[in-house]
Amino acid sequence: MAVKLSEAEKRQIYEHIRQFLCEELDVPLENIQPHMKIIDDLRGDSMIYLELVEEFKKKYDLHVEIRVIGQYFQRHPVYTVGEVATAVGEIIERGDALLSDDAPEEKPST
Repeated sequence: MAVKLSEAEKRQIYEHIRQFLCEELDVPLENIQPHMKIIDDLRGDSMIYLELVEEFKKKYDLHVEIRVIGQYFQRHPVYTVGEVATAVGEIIERGDALLSDDAPEEKPST
């Protein structure tokens, strides 16, 4: 089930991610900013992305397969806190249709 998030909800997602990273990575909350790279700057690992997605899947009762989310991340890599917040918002808003707009563009025949 896809939903449309308000700007306030998107901000809540961002703040939730910051709090999660603060607790999981033992980084002061004030040091976690949108431009910071989770792996390089905050010393996280690739599993942190999966943990975040699982947390939001539960919170928003999403039934998107992890395989679909993995494909989305392959097509739309995320590195920073801000990019993760945007991606989580996309997953929540688009649900099962997450990959529907990602079809490769057809090249005109010549």
